[in-house]
Amino acid sequence: MNILDTHIYKLRFKLDFDAPDKYIEKWNKIKEESETTDNEYLVEEIKNNCKLESNKNLPYLKRCEGGLGGNNNQINKQIRFRFNFNSIKFDNDILLCVLNSDLKNEKWSYEELDDILRSFIKVLNKKVSCECVNGCIEIFNKNMLDDNYYDSETD
Repeated sequence: MNILDTHIYKLRFKLDFDAPDKYIEKWNKIKEESETTDNEYLVEEIKNNCKLESNKNLPYLKRCEGGLGGNNNQINKQIRFRFNFNSIKFDNDILLCVLNSDLKNEKWSYEELDDILRSFIKVLNKKVSCECVNGCIEIFNKNMLDDNYYDSETD
């Protein structure tokens, strides 16, 4: 079984906790744009900074939240921006949700996710005008809560 089949991935971007106010203001503006408006320009900048051709050639995801990847959930892999539905957020992070296709025809590789992570950190640092943005790939194993989790040889 492929690790990408049993795990949930997110790309999380944070501003350093000690960033000066002038950078926090820029960060908040970018965060709001990424979660509430047309963010196609961000996707284009991410793609332009990617090293892998597979990422450079990704289409813009035409959904309310926007993102990278094809529009068909069944056959296309996608990375979606978190969309703010006027809910209270307990973080000030920019979050991208990683989705493989429902039919498992297209799957993200670790290299592709790492390339997008690196690229978006560069884009965000440029927009904030300071190197105070960091990011990570979050991994959650969907099977870890199973009673027989440690008995399994697939993990």
